[in-house]
Amino acid sequence: MATKDEIIALVDRYMEVFSEGDKGGYLALFADDGTVEDPVGTEVHRGREAIAAFWDGVRGLSPVIELVPTGTPRVAGHEVAFPMQAISMIGDDRVVVDIIDVFDVAPDGRIASMRAFWDMADMRPYDG
Repeated sequence: MATKDEIIALVDRYMEVFSEGDKGGYLALFADDGTVEDPVGTEVHRGREAIAAFWDGVRGLSPVIELVPTGTPRVAGHEVAFPMQAISMIGDDRVVVDIIDVFDVAPDGRIASMRAFWDMADMRPYDG
């Protein structure tokens, strides 16, 4: 089982590779049968191929997305929840949305599941 420090490092690496647009680095963070539900309540993407398609869809909407932590990750056992903001370009507009991600971390330290809690209705112009 991954330690608390390893799980926090996984969160940091997740935000780093996502913000850098590193698709290969992003996919490498997930277990082979990992899942992404982003946002919660939408289709669950299972396995590397489906997660890669999810990445392509998100980056098709906004090729530049920066994830910025807004608080401390909270680790409990093999799960972690952490708050952040996603800052992106939608057309000519720079927008931001607050998100809480929750990971279930596999014994090998990769993401078994990622669930993102946010709502498009909460997206607003970014003025930072």
